[in-house]
Amino acid sequence: MTISPTSVEKLRLLSEAENYLRPGVILDGLEAIANQMSDNEFAERMVNARSNLFQLLLSLSLIIRLE
Repeated sequence: MTISPTSVEKLRLLSEAENYLRPGVILDGLEAIANQMSDNEFAERMVNARSNLFQLLLSLSLIIRLE
């Protein structure tokens, strides 16, 4: 199985990678954020956020229909 590099790892491979970042953002800071949770933990967090968003949208659409 081949492991693909993360976005931060790919960015590090670019020459002058810091030039592509917003002012005040550094690669070490991005890497620290990326290492705070595993890929699976992040995927689970995104699934939960998407589910919550759809529940909110469904609730709002039902409220608008009742008015």
